[in-house]
Amino acid sequence: MIQPQRIGRYLTVDECGYVVPDVAADRIGAIWKPLVTFVRDTLIGRKGVRSVYLRGSIARGLAMENVSDADFIYLSETAFEWADVQLERAVETKFAFVKGLELSRLDRSTLEKVGPRQRRPYFHMLLKTQCLFLAGEDIARDIPLVKIGPEMVSHAFSLQGDFSRLPSLLEEGRKIGVERAMHQWFSRRIVRSGFEVTLDRNDRFTRDLYLCYEQFARFYPSRAGEMFRVLVNCLNGGESPLHYAELVRHLAEESARLTAAAPAPSRGRGRESA
Repeated sequence: MIQPQRIGRYLTVDECGYVVPDVAADRIGAIWKPLVTFVRDTLIGRKGVRSVYLRGSIARGLAMENVSDADFIYLSETAFEWADVQLERAVETKFAFVKGLELSRLDRSTLEKVGPRQRRPYFHMLLKTQCLFLAGEDIARDIPLVKIGPEMVSHAFSLQGDFSRLPSLLEEGRKIGVERAMHQWFSRRIVRSGFEVTLDRNDRFTRDLYLCYEQFARFYPSRAGEMFRVLVNCLNGGESPLHYAELVRHLAEESARLTAAAPAPSRGRGRESA
């Protein structure tokens, strides 16, 4: 069984309280640069692709061979489902050390969508705080700056609804042989939700799993053991997340409290991203 290790780092804020991204081109490791160039050039070469961004561990200089995914976001009104599949296969062939290629296409409606209990578009926050611009038009330049708080939530507000649909999702996963991977996927959502319900009480941000657990345990020590069990499952996937119903209920209650604490969104104009 794989045991959790304290890996990762927090995003911090500047003197005005705005989130400082920790992505940069010079943090991309030498082994990862040909991969980034290959995917970037392929995506921006498609007709109608407006922008390409890199997010995650590669852009932060934390990527690990045979462990890390390559996570890209591109903006386009045109869907490229089959082309994306072909690109994923090409990356698997050319770059065997990559765990997988994650491609997310955003059109205007998705980019501007404000989710339930959010006060500004989620993807605006994501592009501004966690993505490295690679090619095309850098729309993040014109996105308002972001402060630590409920506007950075990605999982907690929808966790209970997603949990109610989990039995059918797991059954579908079992049929196609990816049930263990789905255990890991939903466990990651729970651990990150545990961090998110503290966002009105701290001045730093992370998606790194151990740090999310660590922050949750600081504020909810009586539930630290439950969350550590989920953290272990993120790495191993041997247990169904359906066993975590009580913890999910608690997180749903805390996310409701977080909604009540949400401040009005910033209206300022964003500065240029790194």
